[in-house]
Amino acid sequence: MGAAGVDAVHDYAGAGLQGSIDLSVPLPTALVLIDPVKVYVEPECPLYAGTEDAAAVMIDVLGDARRAQLPIFITRIGHHPSGIDSAVYGRKIPALKWYADDSPYAAYIDGLAPTGSDIEVVKQYPSAFVHTNLASTLTYLGIRRILIAGLSTSGCIRATATDALAQGFEPVVISDAVGDRLDSIHDANLFDIKAKSGEVLPYREARALMGVQ
Repeated sequence: MGAAGVDAVHDYAGAGLQGSIDLSVPLPTALVLIDPVKVYVEPECPLYAGTEDAAAVMIDVLGDARRAQLPIFITRIGHHPSGIDSAVYGRKIPALKWYADDSPYAAYIDGLAPTGSDIEVVKQYPSAFVHTNLASTLTYLGIRRILIAGLSTSGCIRATATDALAQGFEPVVISDAVGDRLDSIHDANLFDIKAKSGEVLPYREARALMGVQ
């Protein structure tokens, strides 16, 4: 492939990708915090991903959302210890056993557990929308835009952002409040989410969407 061909392949905007969602229009907003569990931050867990920095930002995001009195949804993966309810997903990713209800690593990271009026969503698959009542509850509350934080970028974050778009919500991923085990994978997925599924903003900019400064 010649240089011109390579340039064309890399020109996302010219290909009709990388459109934008107008975030200047205030809309009813909720926070969806995806799987903030100890699997990712406990070094002795085989699934440890070194995402402590992202978890620290999630705590700040959650605090802002509570002060702004946004609807807050916090998800976790919940599987029977036998794995019977993980179906093909469990065969593809045997590490799901660390999210099982009897796993010590399935507990929420300190400071990120649901409290008060937060709504816990227990899911079995990457997207927070699959086989859960998240979409119907958001719709009932009149939510149009969702802020997404949590773990991990290439899996449950991307799946949730894509399904949010498909359900008619405006997804906004908070870039420094999500994380993955490889920076290259994290960055590539944020790039692709912004190109095709939603908007990607750092925490300092996303705060304005919560009505905090």
